[in-house]
Amino acid sequence: MQNRTWWAAGRRLATTTTLLAVTVLGACDSILEVELPGNLTEGDLLQPESAPTLVNSAIADFECSYSMFTVLTAAMEDAWWRATGYWTGWAEYRQDRPGTAECALDDTNTGWATGFQKSRFLAETAHEKISEWGSEIENSQQLLATAATYAGLVYQVFGETFCELTVNTGPLMQPDEVLAISEEWFTKALNHMGGNDYSIVSTTSLKQLALLGRARVRLARGDLVGAAEDASQISPSFVAYVTRDSSVRPRWNHVYRQLNVNGYSAVAGPVVWEGSIVPFTGYRSLTIAPDGTPTVANGVPDPRVPVQFMNEFLQDGVTDNYAQLKYTSTADPIPMARWAEAQLILAEVEGGQAAVNRINALRDVHSLPHYTGPTDETSIRNLIIEEKRREFFFEGRFLAEKLRKDLWFPRGVGSNHKAVRYGMTTCFAMPLEEYQNNPNIPDGYEGPY
Repeated sequence: MQNRTWWAAGRRLATTTTLLAVTVLGACDSILEVELPGNLTEGDLLQPESAPTLVNSAIADFECSYSMFTVLTAAMEDAWWRATGYWTGWAEYRQDRPGTAECALDDTNTGWATGFQKSRFLAETAHEKISEWGSEIENSQQLLATAATYAGLVYQVFGETFCELTVNTGPLMQPDEVLAISEEWFTKALNHMGGNDYSIVSTTSLKQLALLGRARVRLARGDLVGAAEDASQISPSFVAYVTRDSSVRPRWNHVYRQLNVNGYSAVAGPVVWEGSIVPFTGYRSLTIAPDGTPTVANGVPDPRVPVQFMNEFLQDGVTDNYAQLKYTSTADPIPMARWAEAQLILAEVEGGQAAVNRINALRDVHSLPHYTGPTDETSIRNLIIEEKRREFFFEGRFLAEKLRKDLWFPRGVGSNHKAVRYGMTTCFAMPLEEYQNNPNIPDGYEGPY
């Protein structure tokens, strides 16, 4: 019997879908105003009038999961150190598998991957059913484009951060296969839009969200021309958010909750490994020198990484409390796609002085000094990595960069700041149930770790 497997979780459409959709649709002042039948079946739900609910529920599941994903994988980005017994594995590279619980059940929940799979299933189901219902559905092209975009976003997250993946108890797929599916979904979304664009709950430009999602995927797959073509269409004003509010736990900004309310962790300093500071680690006192070189405590404070020492220890009595100030409440939205990323994709593709010009344009937004240093390939590569690390502080993007560029992971060597031994994790394995209950996976195989 399958227990909490992702594909089964995705099929629990009835009450979960209806309840989650309420927060996104905003149709009622209170969840108590929604009357649910006592025995709602999947057949009852999958009717033409349910099309907006299906799409909005896919968004709601994605947003809850992305909020959790952002804070938990930030430990894999070396952005925070733990100061408690909770959430222990992530900060020491020992949590190689996301939890299988529902998203945001409590303060120690790690069930973000289940929510992503539910979002994927709902988005794919919505796309399939709305395509069948056709002209019966008002705004069908917008709904189809939205469903396809969020399906693409889920596959993108999985393809960028998982070692391998299976969906609906299908065969194991390698990251490039997962990213190929993501690209197909983004292309479907853009085809549905044609010459149109739509404003949805997360952004005023669904088209640019799909384009930037596809640019990410194409870059990861080595299609530099295609990535640049998509990224060049992103306007300076573009941003897409994971919307948040303080109403119920699944709607909270969990970065703020963990680092500023619970005190479970602190913004990390540089990692010292085998006697040396690891490049691209440490988020305290980041600055930019007069010549534009990224520095630490030596130049203009970098406003993209707002961190404050609180002059206290956290729960363990050992870890200094460095608090993030990027988010100031559980209601703050989390950017998930924006113009800055498109510019850094173009910088990576173009290289040389062209890359510097794009980085300096981003610096202008924050009134930071222009970079005037070397423009050889290695210098530009390292500059782009550092810009991404700072630009997307606690936005859930840098882990993919670490994996794609094969940056530092301890791989079981050394210890953290409290002498806790590092684990082996780099990319993520699926929950054990996904291996054990899938007839397409050989008996006894439980993943890469």
